Parts: sequence; structure tokens; C-alpha cells
Amino acid sequence: MKISGKWLMALPVLVLCAPLSLFAEQESKNLSATIETGAAGLAVSDDISRVNEYSSIRTKPGVNPYGKVDLSVKGAGITLDGDVRFMDSRDQTHNVKLDVKRVLRSSFSYDVFQHWLDHDQINYLDAAIPKAPALSGPSTTIGTNTAFLESNNTITPNFVPGFLVTETASGTRYVANSWTPTAGYTAQQIGRASVFGEDLTPNADFSVVRREWKSHSDLTLPQLPNLTFHFTYRNEDRNGMEQSIGMSKCTSCHVTGKGKKIDENTRDITAGVTGKFGLLTLNYSYMNRQFREHGADPTMTYDPALSPGMNFPANYLTAAQGFDNRLLYDYRNGGLRYDVTPDSNKDSHVIKAKLDLPHNTTMVASYVNTTVDSTKTGDADIFSLDQGKLKTSYDAYGGRITATPWKNLTVTLRGKAEKIENDDVTLSFNTLPVVDVASWGTAPNQFTPTAESLSPTRHSVLSRDVATLGMDTVYRLAKRTTLRLGYEYKNEDRDDELFGKTETHKIKASLNSRPTNTLSMRASYTYKDIENPFQNPDAALVPTTSVMAPFTTTVIGGPTYGVSFYDERIADLSNQPDSVHEGAVTATWSPSARFSTTAYYRVKMEQNDLNTSSWKQQTHSPGISFWYAPSDKVNITLAYNFMKQTSKTDFCQGWYDG
Repeated sequence: MKISGKWLMALPVLVLCAPLSLFAEQESKNLSATIETGAAGLAVSDDISRVNEYSSIRTKPGVNPYGKVDLSVKGAGITLDGDVRFMDSRDQTHNVKLDVKRVLRSSFSYDVFQHWLDHDQINYLDAAIPKAPALSGPSTTIGTNTAFLESNNTITPNFVPGFLVTETASGTRYVANSWTPTAGYTAQQIGRASVFGEDLTPNADFSVVRREWKSHSDLTLPQLPNLTFHFTYRNEDRNGMEQSIGMSKCTSCHVTGKGKKIDENTRDITAGVTGKFGLLTLNYSYMNRQFREHGADPTMTYDPALSPGMNFPANYLTAAQGFDNRLLYDYRNGGLRYDVTPDSNKDSHVIKAKLDLPHNTTMVASYVNTTVDSTKTGDADIFSLDQGKLKTSYDAYGGRITATPWKNLTVTLRGKAEKIENDDVTLSFNTLPVVDVASWGTAPNQFTPTAESLSPTRHSVLSRDVATLGMDTVYRLAKRTTLRLGYEYKNEDRDDELFGKTETHKIKASLNSRPTNTLSMRASYTYKDIENPFQNPDAALVPTTSVMAPFTTTVIGGPTYGVSFYDERIADLSNQPDSVHEGAVTATWSPSARFSTTAYYRVKMEQNDLNTSSWKQQTHSPGISFWYAPSDKVNITLAYNFMKQTSKTDFCQGWYDG
């Protein structure tokens, strides 16, 4: 719950020491000013990131003075307007506007605000922890935990302790049925539990403070009245701490959360010119953006990797089943960087042209060229890249024509062609020579990779050609009733043939009516038909074969563990729909200038019929709002919204848990 307020306070000492005119609104021919001061308070009895994510009072609980100033100065063809709002050091805005005889018009701003971020406790992932087995041998106390030597408790398919614990300094391994994080030890949940969540900073508050300087100027010289030059400078700093989620696997999926230092800087410089030549208007702008992350990258010490063993137990399979180890790292590599934000540079050119023709006809054309390069680095002894910078280029040609062929009909035709090219990259991997712990079977094994698997080329899924064509019509059915119809076709042809081409047909219709002076209504419907939406092909569902008696379970066939589990998958997965139906109805009643109420209902139905399953999602959202203004300076708003969303898929966590 959040409680906030403002109190205007009389300050008698300041009033006695300063002219009264400083504390009241002043109006004269050349000067006007308003000053407001008081106190702002905030009390929070819940998660501050949920009830005060973007603060408008103050950034944390407590009370502080605040001030607001508005100033306007005019004279000799020069106008200067400014306003200041200061709540606290992390919640303030400052704006200045300058007009010099309409030749130079400039604006300057400085804004600071704090964004409270969510903190995921990761306490919902302990999904299928098996019954703890009885451990044997002498016990060892580690912190608040009771552990046993792994050598006295051999892990088998029918004997799975809760945790495998490794002493970082010596590499000695222990097993335990429960574990609380202890310095000097790494722990991983193993066995039949599929996921294990661990919040390493449970009491941390995550937030980012954003500070932005921005200036914009327009210059129109009397000698060149048809041209206006534009200049913009923007500098943004983001500082704070956010939660970084990482995962270690090759036993269970061990998900961890910890803090990541944020120290980002973004600098934009934009210059351009606009020319007006009769019916033709031309505009060109160039922008250079530089992004730098100065914060230290978070690191993670990964869990020890476990091998299924050289052979499965006798009589379980007729042939030996190997483990083709493709692991790159585990705890032996120490702390490794993850969640890395690369530095980048961006250059963008934009050209626009607008032609105003008779009979309410307008033609607009545009061209955009953008290049972005980002710095990429590998990790020594683990993997390397064949280049240190990856480049992305974007070219787009757009056009639109709007005409009114008949009195009550307006038609817009539009189109856009886009081309995105992103560098492919070749990675060179150095796999672990051996996975030295066997969790199933008798002995761990070693993978001898081929040259191709060591240095694959990753083709960018971003590279594509996109073509969009559309038509929109507006027809006036009656004096207060308008019908809108539209159609859009979009073709996304990706260079990577694995993900193929996506075609989208979109049809939309809406009806706006104002049957009386106090009642207005709107109804809309949108349908999308999407062929081959973006999805992960062959991502799940390996075919199984039954085992002869006396065994009643099923096992996965194939010569090796990795090939069986990964290369033989057949099911496509996606959470993107291939058909969408969306509708909305809205009605607003305004019987007077001081009262209005709006009621609405929105529904959205999405589904995707995949090759072996289906994904469906339905969203219903009705609501109502009231607005009442008892006087010119007081207004009251009351609103209620209800949303119900249901999703359905044929895949579940329980199958993976086994």
C-alpha cells in the first residue's frame, strides 16, 4: 500500500526576510513568475517496486520539502520561459525555452527519475524434489548444513541425494539432503528435481536512476527563409543495480539471482535541415549514437558437470549408450562473466519528402539507412569469435499516398521495403576434456568432437527482407458515423532457412458513431492470419521405444545420449499465434461538461496449431471509468478494470520432471 501527500507550508521567517512578491504569482508586461513550495511525504507498506515504480511524489518513504518555479521573460523580440520541479535529488525536472526573434528557437531540459525494479525471489522453482534418501558414513557440519562424503554415498538412479556440494578450495565433494548457501562451497540440486531456484541477494533493493540532459535548436536565417536547420544533443546516464538471472545445468537447472551494477551512458548528436519549396517539403537528419557500459560484468561459478556414465546398467539397453560431452565449462573455470551488455555505435540517415497536391491529396516518401556495430568478446580457453565487432545494417524505403476520390471517402495506400543484414559469426569452442563425475552408470566418458562441431558458423536470425503493403479507407456513412476499413500484407523472408518465411494478412474494421450530443460509441475488430510465425523448430518431443519385460518403462533409442536427446527432437514450439481475433466495444456518455463515464470491453483470442501440439491464449478485459469535476480546479476520477487471461499448451513441466 502506498500513501502519499503534499502539504503547502507558510514559511514566516522567509517571508519576513524576502519580498512578498517572490512568493506569489506576478504578472507584468515583460515578466511573470510562479513559485510553489511545501512538503511531500510518502509511506509504503508493501513492495515499493510494485506501488511506487515511477514516483511522482518522492523516491523513497519519508518527508522532504519540495519546490516548483515557473518563469517567463519577454522583451526586445526575445522570449525566455523556464520551469523547475524539485522533489528530491532523484526526482526533478528543469526546462528552459528560448526564442530569439523567431530566428533561433532552443529548448534545454534536465530530468532525473528513479525506476524501482522487480526482485524475483526465485522461490517457486523447487518443482519435483524427491524424497530424501538416508545418507551413510560420518557426517560433516558445513555452516548450518549436515553433509556426507560423496565417496560413501554413490549416486545411482535409485539413490539421489538432494544436493551435490563441492568445496571450492580442495574440490572435495559432499552430498546433502538440504542446503543453505555457505561461503567456500558451491552446491547444485541433482537427481529427479528438474529446477532449483536460489536468490543469492534476498534482501537487496534494485533500482536505476536515470539522468538525461537534452537540448534542441532550430535556426532559420533571414537570408535562407525556406530552410530550417536542426541541432539536438542528448546525454543519458543510468546508474544503479538490477537483478541478473543466471542458470547452471548439466544436472538440474540451477537458476540463481544476484545483483548487477548498472553504469550506462548514451550520447546522441543529431543534425538536420528542413526545406519548404512550395508544395514540396524535404527533410534530412543524421544521428550518431554512442553507448557505453562502465559497470563490472556479473560473474558466476557454475555447478560441477555430471556425466550419465559410459554405459547404462546391464539389461537396460542391449547396446552401450555413450555421453557425447559438449560441455565448455563448470566450477573448475572459476567465476565466468555472463549477462554482458556490449558497447555499441549507431549512425542513422533519414530522408523524408512530402508533396501536397490538389483535392486533398498528399504523397509522402522516406528512406532510412542505419548501421550499428557492437563489441563482442569471447572467454579465454572456452570460446573465441572470428571478429571483435558485429555489424548490423538497416535500409528502409517507405511511401504513402492519401487521396479523397469522393466527398465522403478517403483512401490511403502505403508500402515499405526493409532490408536487415547482420554479420554471421564463427565460434571456436574448447570443450572440457572429461566430465569426471558419473551420476548414472560406472564411469564418466570423454567426447572427441569433430572439427565442424568445434568451429560452427552461427547464421544471424536477424537478417531478413521485409515487405509491407497496406490500404486504409475512411468512409463517412452519416453526419456523425464513420466507417474505417483496412488491409495489410507483410512478408518477412529470413536469410536463415531454418526459420523460413513468415506471411501475415491483417484485416481491420471499426465503426465510430455519435448518435446524440452526449453519447459516442466505437466498435472495432481485427483479424490476423499468420503463416509460419517465428518458432523454434524441432525443439521437443523425442520419440520413445518400449523396453521388453521385466522392464515397463520407456527409453530413448539412438547411439549416443546427446544425439538421442537433441538431434531426434520432432516437435516445434512457439508462443506466437498463427491466428488472432481481437475485438473491442467502447461507449462514452457525457451529459454535462463536468461529468463523463466510459464503459468498454476488449477480447483477444490467439492460437497456434503446431505440428504436434497447439498453443492457445484468450484475454478478456472489461472496465468502466467515471470523471467528475465539481469545480474548475477540482476533478475526481474513478476507474475499474478486470482482466482474465488463460493460456493452454500440451507441454508441461511434469513430463520433464519424470
